[in-house]
Amino acid sequence: MLRYIIKRELFEQISSLRFAIAMLLTVFLMIVNALGHIGASKIQQTEYRQNVSKALTALERNSHQFYNLVLRGPGELYKEPASLAFCAHGSENNLPESVLGWSAGYSMGPVIDGKNYPFSGIWRLKYTSFPPIRAADIFPIFLRIDWTLIIANILSFLALIFTFDAVAGEMAQGTLRLTLSNSVARRTLLTGKFLSNLFSLGAVFMSGVLVNLLLLYLSGSLQLNTPEWYRIGGIFVVGLIYISVFIALGLFISTLLNTPSTSLVILLLIWVIWVILVPSMFGTIMSGLNLPSIRKGPSPVYFMRSGLYERYKARGLEEEAPTRQRPPTPATMLWAEFLDEELQEGKRLNKMFLRAQINQIRIAREVNRISPTAITQYAIESLAGTGFQRHLNFLKNAERYADEFNNFLISADRADPDSLHVPFVREGMSEKPVPFESIPKFQNQVRLEEAFKGAILDVMLLLLFLIVLFAAAHISFQHKEI
Repeated sequence: MLRYIIKRELFEQISSLRFAIAMLLTVFLMIVNALGHIGASKIQQTEYRQNVSKALTALERNSHQFYNLVLRGPGELYKEPASLAFCAHGSENNLPESVLGWSAGYSMGPVIDGKNYPFSGIWRLKYTSFPPIRAADIFPIFLRIDWTLIIANILSFLALIFTFDAVAGEMAQGTLRLTLSNSVARRTLLTGKFLSNLFSLGAVFMSGVLVNLLLLYLSGSLQLNTPEWYRIGGIFVVGLIYISVFIALGLFISTLLNTPSTSLVILLLIWVIWVILVPSMFGTIMSGLNLPSIRKGPSPVYFMRSGLYERYKARGLEEEAPTRQRPPTPATMLWAEFLDEELQEGKRLNKMFLRAQINQIRIAREVNRISPTAITQYAIESLAGTGFQRHLNFLKNAERYADEFNNFLISADRADPDSLHVPFVREGMSEKPVPFESIPKFQNQVRLEEAFKGAILDVMLLLLFLIVLFAAAHISFQHKEI
């Protein structure tokens, strides 16, 4: 019986005018998405390669003298353009595209034995915020046509158009009583309506996806590896779950009412609140908050460094300069201890500033998850490797690379028998050049496990929405008087 109901409902859906309009609209938007991505992708890739080339040139120049690498670090680390940006743009233009691995940006010159002894802070990661990370930049936007917009806005709206009269319409026409007069269980009828709508909208979605991918492939813009195809598959599944949520919502409201016009009005009101108002409202509220900045007022980094320097000065830091004497003198070891602690303190303060920005955005995102639209966007961005979650993964990769780069410096210094092997002090480290080929290079790739791990919470929340709404529709239908 369930199979018969699905076939009947599916035939009515496919032969309807709204199905044809849904198909044309979705395919058209997918074509627009593909055409827009083709040009943008080439520009982004060109700019990325140019930036990386400049950074590598500077790194090679610094490798001619070992201590230049210690002072200046690996240079700017760039975020690679996302290969699946056509699925979810994720406000990439409003997020920093790089992290600066460069010198601390200051130098000091204490006078020791009548001579000026200049030294500079050791390199560290500097988290750029130009343009600044703002909460408003990581909420759903509706100006760029990508898969997220098509799924979250268009297909959710179509799901309500397909289901607003699924029960109320038959109730008004009197056909529902005739159907239930046969040996058809109500749960079977409702399940058949749910599955038939899912199959028809799934066909619309699949058609748009295939046209989109075909255009990108023919243009040469789509060159994906196996993990990226898995991620596209994950995005498609998330889209189907999200569509199912609105199908269940449409059936639920349709079972509560007896007139399809009233059902449509209520569903449209819910759609506007869930899809438009809630994400935009929290984005607007959070954009008015003042995120902490180390650039406002006296720099806390300056005061902390000043206190640190004064503490080491009291221990005799300015009484004797480091030398290349063997074994290392107490002054050389004291300078090494100071520079190491100064490095750790600078890293801690930079991370504190970064966490202050990120935590407010995370809180806003958590609150924003009352909307299934925001949940879907976050899940798709995680799978596509774009947006705020991608930026967090990029920062983690940069921190891992910083540790790898510093470990390389220590290893390269230990390989030089002429060095004192005292880290961070010029007189205590190697003076030889470093082969450029041996220096580790930064790579920022989206790992398949990280992509799915980042999306799992949002997928579970979407499933919870689906289960609650579908159960509510069944309960309402069971108690409906016909």
